Amino acid sequence: MHSALSPSQLQLLQHLMLAEVPHPDTDPVAVAVRDLEEASVADDVRTLSWMGLLEVRGEHLAITPRGRAAHFEAECAALSARLAEVSVFADTLQQRTPSLGAELHALRQLADGAWSVTEAVAYVERCAR
Repeated sequence: MHSALSPSQLQLLQHLMLAEVPHPDTDPVAVAVRDLEEASVADDVRTLSWMGLLEVRGEHLAITPRGRAAHFEAECAALSARLAEVSVFADTLQQRTPSLGAELHALRQLADGAWSVTEAVAYVERCAR
């Protein structure tokens, strides 16, 4: 679901994860204070409300359980992409500095979720002996 959401919609959901936000129609300053895109926030509110990701409670916006799920899905996807980049970067470093092979192998295993930090450190220590 997160891939269908724009960056400004995801940012609004992120703010709503922390607390209710004043409705932009009743408190336009709240939009500026939270660094939300003024040009798109009204459309984002309508779209996210229609999708069931947020709800209007009087003069405030609140995230729904479905909105929380969408937020966590997007956050998980971003973190997975970041870890994949760490693994690719370790490959690049290993090509440039083969002497760091054990350390970079451990880093890739950690980034891929194959090893815990304890296992990665133990592997590096064994290879250093």
